[in-house]
Amino acid sequence: MKRLLILLPCFLLSACVYHQHTKDHRKGTEISSQQLASVEVGKTSKQWVLTNFGIPERTQVEKDGLEVFEYVNEHTKSSNKSFIFLFDIDSDQTVDRKVTRLVMRDEVVVGINTKD
Repeated sequence: MKRLLILLPCFLLSACVYHQHTKDHRKGTEISSQQLASVEVGKTSKQWVLTNFGIPERTQVEKDGLEVFEYVNEHTKSSNKSFIFLFDIDSDQTVDRKVTRLVMRDEVVVGINTKD
């Protein structure tokens, strides 16, 4: 019985030994499939894209006159685990990443590509 009384506080205090904290992070521009469906290849202008989707995360201008807008949406989780306040373990994990590419020539959309 004495052993049980001695071990009981140890078990209760062991809950303070480990602590985990997790955060969700979202960055970039999320473009829904409904928004993408409103883009008409060969008709939609560069200005319309900028007005409705915002400034892209990346732009690229090719030598042949093609201009590529890339909208990147990324969802990550970061986790911090602490053990008895002696040391921490941090980890980041990408949960979801979507890249939407709009290719333009002469300021008109000529192609759309999405990649998960």
